[in-house]
Amino acid sequence: MSDAPILSVTELNQCADGLLRDGLGVVRVQGEVSNLRRYPSGHQYFSLKDDNAGVSCVLFRGNARNAAAFADGDAVHIRGRAGIYSARGQFQIIVEHLEPAGEGRLLAAFQQLKRKLEAEGLFAPERKQPLPARIHQLGVITSTQGDVRHDIERTLARRFPLLLPFTLYPTAVQGPQAAGQIVAALEQAAREDRVDVLILARGGGSLEDLQAFNEETVARAIAACPIPVVSGVGHETDITIADFVADLRASTPTAAAEAVSPDATALRQRIVQARERLRRQLAQQIGGGQRALDALATRLQRRHPRQLLERDSQRLDDQRERLLRAWQRQHERASQRLQRAQLRLAGAAPGNQLAAAGLRLRHLQQRLLRVSPARAIPPRRAQLEHLEQRLSGVARQQLQQRIRHLDALHRQLRSLGPESVLERGYAILQTPEGRVLRSADQTRQGDAVHARLARGSLELEVRETLPDTRPEVPTDPGGTPQ
Repeated sequence: MSDAPILSVTELNQCADGLLRDGLGVVRVQGEVSNLRRYPSGHQYFSLKDDNAGVSCVLFRGNARNAAAFADGDAVHIRGRAGIYSARGQFQIIVEHLEPAGEGRLLAAFQQLKRKLEAEGLFAPERKQPLPARIHQLGVITSTQGDVRHDIERTLARRFPLLLPFTLYPTAVQGPQAAGQIVAALEQAAREDRVDVLILARGGGSLEDLQAFNEETVARAIAACPIPVVSGVGHETDITIADFVADLRASTPTAAAEAVSPDATALRQRIVQARERLRRQLAQQIGGGQRALDALATRLQRRHPRQLLERDSQRLDDQRERLLRAWQRQHERASQRLQRAQLRLAGAAPGNQLAAAGLRLRHLQQRLLRVSPARAIPPRRAQLEHLEQRLSGVARQQLQQRIRHLDALHRQLRSLGPESVLERGYAILQTPEGRVLRSADQTRQGDAVHARLARGSLELEVRETLPDTRPEVPTDPGGTPQ
């Protein structure tokens, strides 16, 4: 049997952990994040894997504050120490630093620089320069290789050939020297001050290919350039820092050339439209002058004494006719008011309403005879007859309703009157003076009493008065029996 000491599982794992920490020291590993788990404590656990293997990793809260944001599927670089998690005997890496790998690193740098420059106000719309209304000389910063330069030339030749030739500032648009050359070209164009607008252009590519346009030195050179800069970098979906800082962003180099060049066809159409507007304005001015001349000639004719006398005579006739019509209207309105007052005084009886309606109908017929053409009389008369029939029907209906109501009131009055009470066998006792007797105390023995019956009457003599033996009915304070 070996002389090696017997270790507990904990001691064995602790020894292995110490050997790994001391033997490997700090390790740097690149891989793809998977199975990411974040805990409320702030610690993050995940696996780092490649095509053939994987390793467990832990990023404690203190180190997580300074780590770049990441998620499952991201490629990252980590720096940390390898060891053994004693509780499980599991090999793991304690991560001290984490950053995106490949394009992820460039994208993180892009976002960081974007936030920085945006906070400084380099993207603010108010600092951007407007393009001049007329561009006489154009400058292009791009590579002499590739299709970008030829695309811009073809676009300018198609839209507005007068901008050709443009001033080319050749630079590299990719690689470690590109950013410096772009900055130098911008500064050269500013010193020479020969162009009205600069186009900064290159074709599409990956994030690494476009890195020169995401450099801080290029962004600050664009912002400091006194000449308006139009960016036309990459394809429509490509976005660079230069796009945010430039005075105008175009989706492609071709779009940038279209943005700075007017459309010759549209300009020709505008010239034709302007010529047509000028012709119409001249025609309107000539026509206006002719009309003014005719108006002056007419005014001279109107100032002749005979013209003034004839006009005054005509005005007098017109005033006389207007006065006559006004008097007639006032007379008609007075007659109408008088008739309405008479109708109101006549009361609201159905017969009177019918008479008033007939009077109004006759008045309407008279007015129709005065103001309507002869051929309009028959249909109007028919309409009036229809209205008269309707009015008569309404009047008869109201009269019948009132008769029925009167009959009902009469029946109610009869049912509540003294005659109906007498018919039930009661009598009304009166003194010779005609006072109605309601209590025996109002008579004395020997008094004459007149009794009125339903049919006929009796003359009676009081032989004896008897007191009221009915129990007393309580009353409320107002005297009303309860």
